[in-house]
Amino acid sequence: MSLDTTIAVLAILLALGFDFVNGFQDTANAVATVIYTKALKPGVAIMMSGVLNFMGAVMAGTAVALVITRIIPHSTATLPMIVSVLLAALIWNLFTWWHGLPISSSHCLIGSLFGAGVAANGLAGVSWHELEKVLIALLVSPLLGFVVGAILTGIVWNTSGEKERPGSRHQKHPTLMRWLHILSSASVSFSHGSNDGQKTMGVITLILASHFATYGYRYDHVPLWVMASAATAIALGTTIGGWRVIRTVGTKISRERLSHSQGFGASMSTALIIFVASRIGAPVSTTHTLSSAVAGGTIPVHGHEKLNFRTVKLILLAWILTLPVASTLSALNYVILRAIWHP
Repeated sequence: MSLDTTIAVLAILLALGFDFVNGFQDTANAVATVIYTKALKPGVAIMMSGVLNFMGAVMAGTAVALVITRIIPHSTATLPMIVSVLLAALIWNLFTWWHGLPISSSHCLIGSLFGAGVAANGLAGVSWHELEKVLIALLVSPLLGFVVGAILTGIVWNTSGEKERPGSRHQKHPTLMRWLHILSSASVSFSHGSNDGQKTMGVITLILASHFATYGYRYDHVPLWVMASAATAIALGTTIGGWRVIRTVGTKISRERLSHSQGFGASMSTALIIFVASRIGAPVSTTHTLSSAVAGGTIPVHGHEKLNFRTVKLILLAWILTLPVASTLSALNYVILRAIWHP
């Protein structure tokens, strides 16, 4: 086996490592609200999330994965470029996870693809039409999450009985609301797998098509084994869980304890938005959408004054920094790799 082929195989393993980290970074997207409202025990919630992440990744198609393969022009995609992308995305993902900030793995990956593409081939190193569509989707999804989360939470809050007797056993439908909340949490897990799981599939497909084309691998087809391995990696990462981020989403965005109504409204609105995005091939951020939905859902329940603006500002700062930081890291990685590695 040649050195380049060995590095290509290691790059596939690195992509699966990114998928694994994505799983435990984004565990909070599905389980934070259901854990902190005590609708489910933490172990049960995380295990449920892992299983449904796997199912979403293997059952939702490959529309998002194929969009990822088109952000960098196929004629310019090289192994050093892809390795640079994965290293940058992993570094920023792990750094923000350590500090408990719910950032977007999607932003990490898109920013890294942009940085490596420009470093390698200038402005021609990026497919601008594809990148524009992705950036619009990344921008619109959290705005939709905030609005839909506020509306859906407001409707459920005013009809469930929690408004009259918060936390009381005598509210109108306590058991129903708990199970609706669990259903919405499960839906977020499935939709997260359907979108984020595909991003790693797209990166691995890039590696296979650019280095193993003689074996029949193509840019426009995601092999079944790639789907299964990416789904397994994200599911394993999810079951390990990311408690630092879970605490931020579950307790620090709102100053008041989450209710089942708020958890249901935030989770179900997120699940619907992400699943629609997966079906149309839009790689969006589950993290941004859910965090926005939790913030939006706080307003009809507790009022805007109960939003923890310090935490919201930190999350917004991490969101804003992710694209440029990941781009810069990826570009630097590429420059260093090209100086020492000539495939």
